[in-house]
Amino acid sequence: MLQFFFAYRTEIPDNLKGQLFSPQHLMTLTIILAVWVTLILLLRKRSFEARRKFLHSLCFSLPVLELSRIIWFVAIGHFSFGDSLPLHLCGLMCILMPLMAVTEHPILKEYAFAVGFAPAVIALLTPDVWDYPAISFQYIQSMTVHGVISFIPVFMVFAMGYKPDIRKLPRVIGLVLVFALIMVPVDLLTNGNYFFLFKAPPGTPIEVFDKLVGWPWYILPTFLLGCVLWGICYLPFEAARLLGRPKIRLSSADKG
Repeated sequence: MLQFFFAYRTEIPDNLKGQLFSPQHLMTLTIILAVWVTLILLLRKRSFEARRKFLHSLCFSLPVLELSRIIWFVAIGHFSFGDSLPLHLCGLMCILMPLMAVTEHPILKEYAFAVGFAPAVIALLTPDVWDYPAISFQYIQSMTVHGVISFIPVFMVFAMGYKPDIRKLPRVIGLVLVFALIMVPVDLLTNGNYFFLFKAPPGTPIEVFDKLVGWPWYILPTFLLGCVLWGICYLPFEAARLLGRPKIRLSSADKG
């Protein structure tokens, strides 16, 4: 199996390929969840500065991981401007999350929560690398990247005291739409499919919508699904706020 560690999907024998929700996939998800819980339990009682430095290290690990993927594409001769750049929704997080760490801009923090968590979790549940074996560069890299992207907002909430604010969500959605509009000419120029605007990725909910209504109409139910997921993610925080539950008091140094 190790001889196919750096292989592209078309070069991997069928008997070594994985499947969605196979033991390999479920074990990977279990490991990721266990790492999340362990890190939060270990770090939430550390000093705020220690937690902040750890958050920064997570954010800056993303461009390094994404660069390794680009180098891999170049090395095996499969680099493509239409597929290999960090311009998908999660790929952009590898740029925006380090920017969030440096600037601590409130909208970037909200973007990290709203766009970082749900889409990355969906990518973990329905990864586009599902057909790679577990012991392969692309599988490990992709699952690690999406695991880190989705963990960062979890860490912000449970270890840094960050409070998502649904009132900022419209601006986050507006930013997503701006990025999507930018990707239209990029896709046309590169013959790409960034943001999955021209083709639904196989094995995902988007593919289901594509089969039901076709292109480009599958974009609308995909956006509505995103709105539902955002509602679910914000519901506990808004419920606590509306019901007037006591909030955890943080020192001024700990406010994220």
